[in-house]
Amino acid sequence: MITLKVGFPEYWGKNMSPSLQHTIYADALMGNQFEALVSIGPSGSIKPLAAKSWTVSDDKKSYTFKIDTERKFSNGMPLTAQVFKDSWEYGLSLPPKSANSSLQDILYRVVGYEDFKASGTLKGLQVIDKETFVVEFKESFRAALTNLAGSRMAAFVKSNEGRVLGTGPYVIEEDDNRKLNLKLNPHWSGPADFEKVQVEVINPSEAEQSLESGRIDVYTLAEHAKFANCLDGKTNVGCFSGNESRHIAMVLNSKPTRLFEKLEHRLALQALFYELFSDTNMPKNMKLRTVLDPQIFLPLQAGRIDERAAMEFVRKGTPFIEDFVKATKKRPIKIITATNDNLIKWVTTKLSEKGVNFSEESGVIPMKDLAKTYYKSFDTDISLMTLSVASGDPDGIYHVLGANGSIASPMMFKKSSSKFLEEGRTVLDLEKIDPFYQKVTEAALAEVPFVHIGYLKTLMAYRKDRVKLKKAYKQREDYRFSEISPL
Repeated sequence: MITLKVGFPEYWGKNMSPSLQHTIYADALMGNQFEALVSIGPSGSIKPLAAKSWTVSDDKKSYTFKIDTERKFSNGMPLTAQVFKDSWEYGLSLPPKSANSSLQDILYRVVGYEDFKASGTLKGLQVIDKETFVVEFKESFRAALTNLAGSRMAAFVKSNEGRVLGTGPYVIEEDDNRKLNLKLNPHWSGPADFEKVQVEVINPSEAEQSLESGRIDVYTLAEHAKFANCLDGKTNVGCFSGNESRHIAMVLNSKPTRLFEKLEHRLALQALFYELFSDTNMPKNMKLRTVLDPQIFLPLQAGRIDERAAMEFVRKGTPFIEDFVKATKKRPIKIITATNDNLIKWVTTKLSEKGVNFSEESGVIPMKDLAKTYYKSFDTDISLMTLSVASGDPDGIYHVLGANGSIASPMMFKKSSSKFLEEGRTVLDLEKIDPFYQKVTEAALAEVPFVHIGYLKTLMAYRKDRVKLKKAYKQREDYRFSEISPL
């Protein structure tokens, strides 16, 4: 039996179900078991997955999918349009692990959403026959296909024992010791060169040594790990990089009674950060990085404004810096992060030198505790973290800043940004997208839901003498182990 051994930087959490997915770690793993209608390819292109094809109405309100009914769940049950409808409605009915349902940022736009609590069904999800599935939206939805990708929108069924099953290449078996075993789906007909995959949590500081010793073959989500020579080909450890996939941000808790409830404090921190850090690089262990960037859209995305104009927005906080620093003397800032202690040291050292006070409660905590703080308890002032969104259509930022965003936190909800994002989803004229989303950029810089630091690129490290990769480019949305094969 050929086994692939994989290291992950953080625990993915329990309840490996598409309906409850709310972290990148869980999403990355679940893509190996569960399949959505479509997937996102390089440069944001939409590719068939569980849907063989689709048609879209001219007004972008009605999307009709032809389901690949040749696909089968790991118990042998065939995939049908009805399963997709049942999966989404069931998922929407569950109490969310995050602030919003994992499916909410697309399903709230479906016809009948306002009646769902009473009816338990979404009128806009229509099963025409076993292979024809129609999704009807209340308003035009330009980026619907992008939002329908990812494991949270996958189809699934439950076994007699209550296990959640998918149509993907593997079946996930959870282990109490922060380990997973993935066994090949016996009804999978696509490429998969490993009969078994073993996944375990390995701290980023131990990643390089674990690869060199043979403990693992692959280390994925490796953006915070340090690999001395993986980019220059001098060792058996190679790196596989892709697009800028996650925002690095200081999420500011602006709920009532918190320090950053006051807009001037948020503006001050944004201005102070870029005054202190504009001529520096991010910590060296973040091997693949872009320059610091206060804007929430990538350099090639729609919605960017002139860099000088962006910095003018940033500098509007300068007059408030002195009062902000004084406020931290009375109320020291609690700042937390997960996984990477170098990043928090990098941020706090320079700010402390300028007189900003940090609480002794600050520091590195487990990812599950960070998620709890971010979504539920809101018991910090700053969450220093990465935010994962689609990097094609600028609507992707809705995921984190929209009122119904699946990974949005009440800590940083802002009215203007949310209003523009809601309106932006209905913009169909391609020439109007860029100027419209520039309003979103300006609103984010003016309201400061988070201090945007920059972007992380996708990074996977692997043993070149043990495995090979089937393609030369990696997009964030694809962590399927079927893309890796033995030598």
